[in-house]
Amino acid sequence: MVLVSDAIPVHSLPKTPSQAPALKIFRFKNSNDIQKESPVALPITPLPTDTPHRHTYYEILFIEEGQGFHEIDFHSYGIQGAGLHFLTPGQVHLLTFSTSFQGYIVAFSEDFYTFYNPVNPSLSQLPFFQPARRQPIITLSASEKHYFHNILENMVTDHLHTGTDQTLIGKYLGLLLQKCALLSQQSAQPVESPTHTIPELAGRFQELVEKNFRQMHGVQQYASQLSVSPDYLSKIIRKHLGISCQEYILDKLLLEAKRLLVFTNLSSKEIAYHIHMDDPSYFSRIFKKKTGLTPNEYREHVRKSTI
Repeated sequence: MVLVSDAIPVHSLPKTPSQAPALKIFRFKNSNDIQKESPVALPITPLPTDTPHRHTYYEILFIEEGQGFHEIDFHSYGIQGAGLHFLTPGQVHLLTFSTSFQGYIVAFSEDFYTFYNPVNPSLSQLPFFQPARRQPIITLSASEKHYFHNILENMVTDHLHTGTDQTLIGKYLGLLLQKCALLSQQSAQPVESPTHTIPELAGRFQELVEKNFRQMHGVQQYASQLSVSPDYLSKIIRKHLGISCQEYILDKLLLEAKRLLVFTNLSSKEIAYHIHMDDPSYFSRIFKKKTGLTPNEYREHVRKSTI
């Protein structure tokens, strides 16, 4: 059963001496001590990965070999061999290993990516990071696995070399994500492209909601920041995301509430205040309307299913 406390553990990237945007690369915690194909001594991730936690940064998991499960925000993904897994800040996840894993964990801040790739698409525009239709897993063929292995091997070598200009590492990351985006688009269903491409305004709205949904609940607030009218914003969001702006914001609030209900001991009232709903009874009513269960019933139901 999942151990819970009053907070979900949050992992952050260590500060660099220059306070520059950060990127770190690690091996998996249960990987073999000796990497057969690489002379580079890459550290094992120092953070626990087998208990529910979240990050303040983005993460790419390149799994070359291994079996197990990856739980991401109440969705379970089986791991059978080579694949790429993508995580955004705030998502709650954990890895369950049934065999040793080989591969790399690339952890980076949004600032690092944008600083070194100013003309590339923003992270929220990449299909595996897009909030409305995330595709968090890409299964790799043997040739694709070899391709990413070579990129990561070279990236790791330069990353660990103390004299390497960080611009080079930043460009590696941009290339890596561009290739990932291409693979993701190729594997997507035809109905998702190109007529279902999300316009820039909708992408910026999603990005703002991801960062501000706890404090900002009103459509007018987001429309103001995006310099459009609430009616126009609502029209674009409904057309391209199939949901109203208010419902989109509410869904983000309720997802956070579900995370806190399952992975912490906070009361329903405390959770309501945490997501800036000042009326706990309204929070309970809207939660039951959307899920069919009261907050406490939802907590009990999901925790029982994880035993």
